[in-house]
Amino acid sequence: MSRNPYTKAPVNFLNRLMYIYRRNGWMLDIRRYIKNYSDVSIDRPIFLLGTQGGGLTLVSRMIRRNRSVVSISGNRTYWAGADEMKSVLGPILPRELKAVEYLKPYPPLVRIPRDWHCGIDRYVDIYRNTEKDVTAETKDKFRRILRWIIGRHSHGMPGRFTDKSQIYTLKVSFLYELLKDCDPKFILITRNPYAMCYRTAKGNSYTAESMELELSFSERLELACQHWNNYMKYALEDSKKVKAFLIIKYESVLQDPETELRKICTFTELDFDNSMIPKAEDKVPFGSMRRNRWYPLNRNSNKKYLDEIKQEHIDLIVEHCKKYGEMFGYEKPRAL
Repeated sequence: MSRNPYTKAPVNFLNRLMYIYRRNGWMLDIRRYIKNYSDVSIDRPIFLLGTQGGGLTLVSRMIRRNRSVVSISGNRTYWAGADEMKSVLGPILPRELKAVEYLKPYPPLVRIPRDWHCGIDRYVDIYRNTEKDVTAETKDKFRRILRWIIGRHSHGMPGRFTDKSQIYTLKVSFLYELLKDCDPKFILITRNPYAMCYRTAKGNSYTAESMELELSFSERLELACQHWNNYMKYALEDSKKVKAFLIIKYESVLQDPETELRKICTFTELDFDNSMIPKAEDKVPFGSMRRNRWYPLNRNSNKKYLDEIKQEHIDLIVEHCKKYGEMFGYEKPRAL
């Protein structure tokens, strides 16, 4: 019997409507204007770092199923909602912590701003921030926002804030300076650059719609390599300036989620809970996007890219990404 493709349309519409409400509901919260939340503590916030498509969504959802954790969109009862403050709270964040679409004027040749272009050699200095850029005003403003979000979603209980705004990978020492007395935890999630950069170049990251250029595949691949390399470079450079920095391989999370999650919990000082591991019986909360990014785990997510990559592409990736690729234990694949 054939399936009617429209039977799920009302459910999908309501799901998206709920997502939008949960994502943007903070705009209706007048408590931000009448309460200062000075009694709310910012306790060991957790920042996930890495590139877009690098597995941060899965790890973020695992962490947010912990009863102590909150994000910009909720607590453990809504663990698959929006989790990138740079976009959701962009209108009210300090300029250095906003998503790129809020930073006008846009850089030359960029038509539709996307996080994918932040790390390329031409633009990385625009988005890079260090501890030297911190001001007392920025520090106070950011802390007030964090206390409000934690208080809003923890309902009077202690709450550990987590976020996965990828652009913050270029701003680790900046974030640390803002929150160093709160003992922030930084987790860099890496993914095989041969699969990652090839995947990025095949997608819509550097299309004519996003940049005022018609780029060949090799040109897109080179930009993807620059982006990956600079994100890793500056994250590692800043790691020497912070107290708590952990590196986790996305591939390891897929192969052995319990071991890697226990490692994350030990590092972040969260109590390990078996419910944080993806299982078939788990129900992704209504009002969540990308519902497939939970279970089952796609343990061969790199395979389709590594199976079709050509030698010329491998050589280009080696040229830009060899240093950090080898540092993280990623071997050069064989060409098709």
